[in-house]
Amino acid sequence: MAAVLSRLEQAEARLAIMDLEAEYARAWDAGDAAGWAAVFTEDGVFDLAAVGAGPRLVHKGRQELVAFCTQVDAFYKGLHFMHLPRLQIEGDTAQGRVHFQWQGLFNTSAQYFGQRTVVGYYDVSYQRVHGRWLMKHRLEKAVSGQTTEHYDVYQQAALSSLSAAQPA
Repeated sequence: MAAVLSRLEQAEARLAIMDLEAEYARAWDAGDAAGWAAVFTEDGVFDLAAVGAGPRLVHKGRQELVAFCTQVDAFYKGLHFMHLPRLQIEGDTAQGRVHFQWQGLFNTSAQYFGQRTVVGYYDVSYQRVHGRWLMKHRLEKAVSGQTTEHYDVYQQAALSSLSAAQPA
């Protein structure tokens, strides 16, 4: 009976962590900064690995996490496509790797539209706190990314000034 209970606890932990990963993506994609920060422990860390010439970014604690999510949401909107996590669970802690694709759109203006695709993985440390699984540390490692930008070449102001300069 002890073996069955142990397997049941492992299965419940695995499902709870999968739900946590789903909530991570939902909250980020919805711009729900408080909800996104709530998937982390109080002192949780979101660690964005350096990519190309870009610096490593580390945000620690829910207040910093809320501010980071809010800042990015003002610039991008997007959707995560998350793969199932590969998990190693030991009691009240777990380690996992989750592969992802993120498709984002820049907030547009009359003269600009852009989109970005990123693929990579997360290495995550989870901790069970008061019976609830949370993220203690999450490292995002982008492996590939592509940005496409579109500009309004024919702005109305430019057309008006050209037609005014043309002889009749």
